[in-house]
Amino acid sequence: MRITYFGNSMMLLESKASRVLSDPWVTFDRNSDSGLYTFPELIMSREDVAALAPDFIYISHTHADHFDEETLKLFSISTPILIASYAHNFTERNVKRLGFIDVRVVDSQNGQALNGDDWCWIEPNAVYPEVDSLFVGRLDGQIVVNLNDNAFDRQQCENLSARFLPIHLVCVPFSFQGPYPAFYENLTTIERAAAAEQKKLRNYEITTQFAEVLKPKWLFPFAAGAIYGGARARLFPYYGVGTGADAVDYAKARVDFKPLLLSQSCSYDFEAEIYSGVRQEPLYTEHLDYIEAIARKRNIFEEGGAFWIAEKERIDLTRLLQRARQRQLVWQKRRNYVSSSAFYIDVGEPNLYRFNLADDSVTRVVEGDILDDVFEIFRLPYGLLIGLLTGHYNWSNVKTQYMSFFRKPNVFNPDLHVLMSYLQL
Repeated sequence: MRITYFGNSMMLLESKASRVLSDPWVTFDRNSDSGLYTFPELIMSREDVAALAPDFIYISHTHADHFDEETLKLFSISTPILIASYAHNFTERNVKRLGFIDVRVVDSQNGQALNGDDWCWIEPNAVYPEVDSLFVGRLDGQIVVNLNDNAFDRQQCENLSARFLPIHLVCVPFSFQGPYPAFYENLTTIERAAAAEQKKLRNYEITTQFAEVLKPKWLFPFAAGAIYGGARARLFPYYGVGTGADAVDYAKARVDFKPLLLSQSCSYDFEAEIYSGVRQEPLYTEHLDYIEAIARKRNIFEEGGAFWIAEKERIDLTRLLQRARQRQLVWQKRRNYVSSSAFYIDVGEPNLYRFNLADDSVTRVVEGDILDDVFEIFRLPYGLLIGLLTGHYNWSNVKTQYMSFFRKPNVFNPDLHVLMSYLQL
C-alpha cells in the first residue's frame, strides 16, 4: 500500500489493484470562486490532476475544500464516485449534477468492492451526520481509516476499533478551521491570540483521542490546508491552526504509534518502506507573498463581482426573512431546540434584522439599541443573504470565508449554527 498527499484532504491511496483519490481540490492560478484557497499554494496544473486518473474518487462531504467542481471536472465522468449514505444526500445530488454516471452510495456495514480483493466502507460522522463522513479501506489486506474533518465521537471510534482492528494507518485531522476566533469581532487582538492557542491545543487533543481509541500502527496528521480570501487571509495567525509535527508530539506523550509526516506531493510506500518527496512544514511566515496575493483578491459579492447587488437595487427583506424564519422554525422543532435568545443579520444597512428563536418574528433594530442579554450577529453581504435564502448557497459552505460575527456572551451555540442552514424560502 502507498499513500501520496497533495494538500488539505486530497490524498491518493494505492494498492496493487486500486487507486482511490480523496477530496480532490486545487485552486489553480490563485483563483477561487468559493473564496477558499489551498494553503500553502498547491502547484499542480490541470493536466497534472487529470493525469492522476484514479480508479475511484471518494468525496467525504460538500464543503468547498472537499467538493470542488473545477477540480472534479478534470476526471472522466465514468470514474466511480464513492460517497456516504446520508439521510439527506446533498453529496449524491451534487455529484450527479456534475455529470458523473457511476455514483456509489456506500453502505457502512456491507461496504463496497473496489478492485481485486480491496474493499471499503463509508459512514457519516456521528456528531455531524449531515455534513461529513469517514472512509475505511482494506487495501492489500491492510486497514486504513481516513477521518477527513470528523469531530471525535468515542462510541463511533470504539465501534470502528472493534470491527477493524488491527488498523494499519489512520489519517487524522490535526486542526479544524472555522470562523472562530479569527472572524469574531467581540474579541480583542489579545483575546483572539489566546483563543487561537486554546483552539490549536483542543485540536491536538482530538487527534490524541482518535489515536487512543483506534490504536493505529501508523498515524498521518493532515488537514488545515486552506486559507480564506480577501482581507481575512491576513488573519491567518488567529485561525487556531498548528502543525502536524506538533500534533504528533502532543499525541505521542500518551499513545504509541509510528508518525507519518507528509507535505505536498510526498509519498510513503509501506511495503518497500520508501519515503518520497521533501517535507516542508507549512509555516505562515514562509508564505507571506502568497497570503498577500490572496488578501488582495476581491470576492464575488463585492462591487464588480458576479453576485454584487448595488444599493439602489436592494429592498427591505423583512417579509422574505419572516417566511424563511417560519421554515427554519419547523426544523428547529424537529431538532427539539428550544431557546428564547436572539440572533441578528447585518447586511451593512443602518438597521439589523432581529430574529427571536422563541417565535417567527423578524424586526429591524439599530445595533446600538440591542437589549438582548444573549445574541449573535451574523454580518454578511446582501447578495450572499439572497443566495442563502434561495438555496443557491449553503450556510456551512460560506459562513467562514464571507462572514464575520459578534456574540454575547462569548459562548459557542452549535445548535444555532446548524439551524442557520435552514433559513431558506
